[in-house]
Amino acid sequence: MVSQFASSKPYALAILPFAWGFLAACSASTSPARETADDAIPSQTVGPGAGAADSGVGGDANAEAGSSMASCPSPDAGTPTGTPVGTLLASGDALSARGVTSDGYEIFSDDAAMQLYAIPVAGGTRQSIVALGSKFWVTVVGQVVFAWSNVTSANVGALTVWSSATGAHAVSSASFGILGSASPDGTQVLYVGNVDPTGATGDVYVAGTDGSAATSILRAQQLAGCFPQLGFAGTYAVVSHCDTPAEAGPSATISSFLSPAWTRSDLVTDAENTWSADTAATIVLASTSRGILVLPIGGGAGTVIDSQGFLGQLIAGGQTAIYSTTTGPLRSSPTMAPSPMALAPAFGGFYAVSPDQSTVLFYENSAAAGTDIYLSATVTPNTSRAVSTATNGSVNGDAFTADSLYALYSTDNDMCTGAGAFNAVQLSAGSPSVLGHNVWRDWSASGSKVIFNDNYIATGGLRFGRADLESVNLADGGTPVRIVAQADAVIDLTPAMDQIIYSWSVQPGPLAGLYVTPVP
Repeated sequence: MVSQFASSKPYALAILPFAWGFLAACSASTSPARETADDAIPSQTVGPGAGAADSGVGGDANAEAGSSMASCPSPDAGTPTGTPVGTLLASGDALSARGVTSDGYEIFSDDAAMQLYAIPVAGGTRQSIVALGSKFWVTVVGQVVFAWSNVTSANVGALTVWSSATGAHAVSSASFGILGSASPDGTQVLYVGNVDPTGATGDVYVAGTDGSAATSILRAQQLAGCFPQLGFAGTYAVVSHCDTPAEAGPSATISSFLSPAWTRSDLVTDAENTWSADTAATIVLASTSRGILVLPIGGGAGTVIDSQGFLGQLIAGGQTAIYSTTTGPLRSSPTMAPSPMALAPAFGGFYAVSPDQSTVLFYENSAAAGTDIYLSATVTPNTSRAVSTATNGSVNGDAFTADSLYALYSTDNDMCTGAGAFNAVQLSAGSPSVLGHNVWRDWSASGSKVIFNDNYIATGGLRFGRADLESVNLADGGTPVRIVAQADAVIDLTPAMDQIIYSWSVQPGPLAGLYVTPVP
C-alpha cells in the first residue's frame, strides 16, 4: 500500500492521491499497431554473447501526458546498443512491466495491442487479463491486479480485477481509477464504482476478488478533493470519505465496516482524508482540528495524542505514532500513554520510514527543483541530521535499503527528465556516496543491495525512457556493476527481491521482450 510515508511495512495505511508511486501504472494515448499472439513462448536464455538483434530504433511515438515541461527538449530515442540478458518470459516489441504480484506473477502490457497480461515469473503461459484501450491505469496490490480500461478525461473507466486464484473479472463499468485495495489474503477488494460521467460522485463497494457478493457500503460519495481512502484491517474495511462536498478544513468521515455483514461504525467526523491502522487491527490514527488521535477500530471514544499533531502514521505495530504538527516540529509519541517528543525542530514533509521503522527520511524546505534531505530516529528525541541542505533533492524510488542500514535519495534533479545524481548514506555515520549521475529510479533488493538505472534517456510514451540497469551491494562498498544496457526504465523485483523483471525494446525483433534475471 501507499501512504505519505511510502512505508515498506504491511500496515493498513490510507492511500493518498498525492503520494501514489505507480510509475509502472500510467496511461497515454497511443494508436494500436499490431496484435501479439496470446500464447506461451519457449523459455530462452540470452546474454552478452547472443547474436545481434534486428536493426532499428524502438520507442513510443507519443509522450506521456505531463511527463515533460514545455521548455524541455524532445524525447531522444538514443542509439541502440547491447543485448538483453536473462530468461525471456514473453516476446514482443512493445512490452511494458506494470507490476509483480506477491504470489509471483508479472503483470505486463503490450502497448501496441493495448492488452494486459499476467505470466508466472518462473515461466509459463501468459494469461490475458483485459483489453486496455487508449488510456488506462494498472495497480497491483498484493496478489490482486486492478486494471481500469478506456479511462475518460474524468478518470472514469471500466474496472477489471485479476488474481491467479480467480482469473479476470469485470467488476464495474464506471469506476474511478487509480485506487483500489485488496485484503491481505487476496480474497476481497474495495473499489469505487457507479461513478457519474463527470467523476464527481461514486459508491464504495466491497466484493470478492471474483466480483461476487458485491456490496455497496457507501453511496454517492464526493470524489473531488476527498477521494475515499480504502483499506482492510483484520476483519474490518476502513474508509475515509466525504458524504457532502469537502470544505476548506478537515471534513472527512472515517468509518469502519465489520465483516461479514459490513456493519458501519463512524469513528470520527471532520477529519483529514487519511488514516493508519495498527497491525492487530484494534486502533485507527486520525487527524482532526483537535489534533492527532487514536480511535478504537470498532467505534468508541478516542484518545488525543497531541493537540498540535497533524498527519501521521502508526509504527511499532501501533505502539507509536510519528506525525507532523501545526506548529512546525516533527514529533512521535506512544499511543496508549501519550507523551509527545520532538524529533526535529522543523519539518516540511515525509519521504519514508525505514523498513525496521527506526528512522524517518523527510525534508524541511522545498523549491521548484526539489527539497533538502534530513534523517531522524523515530523514537529518540532531537536526533535529526541534515543529509543534503540544497533544495534540489528527492526520493525517486525506495528511500532505504531492505536492511535499514542506508538511506537512498537523489540530488541535482533534472526538471525535464526527473533523473538526478543518486546517493546512498549510511544511517549510523559517514558521508554520502554518489552511485550514479543520471539515475531515474532505484529499487531496494535484499540486504544492502540496490538496483538503479543510470544513463537515462527520456523517450516518452508508456515506457518513459531507457537506461542501463546497474546493481551495487553497499555493504561490500563495491562499485556499481552494469546488468544490462538500455533496458526500458520501469522494472519490477520479484517478491523475494532476488530477481529483476524488465522489458527491452530498444531494437525491435527476436530479442525484444520481457526478461527475468537474477540480482547480482
